[in-house]
Amino acid sequence: MITGTDQLIKDLLAFGSETEVFVKAITEATGRDIEADAKVNAASIQGAPPDLKQKIAYKKTDSGLSAEVTQNLLPLGAFTEFGTGTYVVVADEWKDMAWQFYVNGKGRMTASPYMYPAYVKGRQNYLETLEKKLNKLTDQYNGKS
Repeated sequence: MITGTDQLIKDLLAFGSETEVFVKAITEATGRDIEADAKVNAASIQGAPPDLKQKIAYKKTDSGLSAEVTQNLLPLGAFTEFGTGTYVVVADEWKDMAWQFYVNGKGRMTASPYMYPAYVKGRQNYLETLEKKLNKLTDQYNGKS
């Protein structure tokens, strides 16, 4: 789940079943956008195997209230994303995930992030869309629109 969304989704769901349908729809759209952007990013990495792109997949979770976008060409997918050895570049929020792929610190593969940029873009759009919907519903409920 995208960081910081738990309370936002809870607040939206308090407005009823119509908002649940909205949350599920925007969650799926965002997950599929992240998947598509990650595939475009992966395809642009020079020398990357075709499987890097092909193994990126969207999956609905929590009855559609959450989504996962995964890359299942491991460990190569992680080495490509994060780099190896002295070339490792990892966003703070993904350090725990990246650490599980550590081998010996002697690799020479430069980082070519493809999932993280897609995630950051998707997260921003997702949060903005949910916040706008919550503000609109709150205004309607309070008779401001």
